[in-house]
Amino acid sequence: MSARTAVVKWTVIAALVAVAFVLPYVLGSYYVSLLSIALVAAILASSINVLAGNAGLVSLGHAGIAAAAGYGLAWAYRQGWDLWGQLGMALLMTVVASVLYGLISMRTRGISFLMVTLAAGMIVYGIAYRWSSVTGGTNGLPGIRRPAGIAEYWQFYFLVLLAFLIVTIALIVVGRSSFGLTLKGIRDSETRMVSLGYNVPLYKFGAMLVSGAVAGIAGVLAVWHSEFISPVAAGFQESAMSMIMVALGGIGTVLGPLVGAGLVVAFQHMLSSVFERWQTLLGVLFILSVIFAPQGIVGGVSDLVRRIRRRSGTPPREVLAVQFHPDPQHRDTSRKDK
Repeated sequence: MSARTAVVKWTVIAALVAVAFVLPYVLGSYYVSLLSIALVAAILASSINVLAGNAGLVSLGHAGIAAAAGYGLAWAYRQGWDLWGQLGMALLMTVVASVLYGLISMRTRGISFLMVTLAAGMIVYGIAYRWSSVTGGTNGLPGIRRPAGIAEYWQFYFLVLLAFLIVTIALIVVGRSSFGLTLKGIRDSETRMVSLGYNVPLYKFGAMLVSGAVAGIAGVLAVWHSEFISPVAAGFQESAMSMIMVALGGIGTVLGPLVGAGLVVAFQHMLSSVFERWQTLLGVLFILSVIFAPQGIVGGVSDLVRRIRRRSGTPPREVLAVQFHPDPQHRDTSRKDK
């Protein structure tokens, strides 16, 4: 990447972050609340994206991990524990759920991994539904108040925004680390990595722990936002919507989960008020994305920019759709052009 490209890239990123911090001062409470929902959804989608983008493992049960963390926080709150006790219980439930998910899925791949994680999510849903003495059953656990420092809607928005930025940066670092590169090797050719002596199941287990930690953060923030949790939080629809967000935005791209979450939340909370069949429109959008931009919206825009620059004779440069799995051929081409 040239110095000029780097300056432009970081300038755009800084401008976007600045706009995100200014929005609560120019928008009403309702729209700020929607932005908070979108950011929480983007964090949960990122937990799926880091698995799919780095290791090629698609999960349909991550809402179960987020719900486990949320129930841990809510239960501790109802018991009168202080904030650190609540967060400690949420962390414990996140670790337990992530370890269980990892143990049952570490030796699977492809459709088997997808079905195992789906089954694990359904187990969490069943526990939340049946263990009413702890989870409240279908009535859930209401009245989970946010801590004093984030009680106001705009304070909570800043917390969620900060959490999203930290999670995104952390996942970029993980994707570029030796651990992340090994996961990409497993994604590209698992048999080759086994022949090279890598403990593939152990790396998959580690990837699930990283992914589960991000899902746990989303679960805690979701409970604080709604001040309520019920078995619906662990249901298949929540996991499926998160997967749709990732696919719409672009699997393996950094900004994909945010773009996908923004679209889905807009459909759910804004378009649904004027169009009853909003799910149909979302399905049509998803189908069009699969047909015309199989790499997602962010990935499609990135490819379009590269094509335009290639046709105009401008050497291809990196754009904001930085991927967890950088394209080595693109990198080599850039060096030749230089």
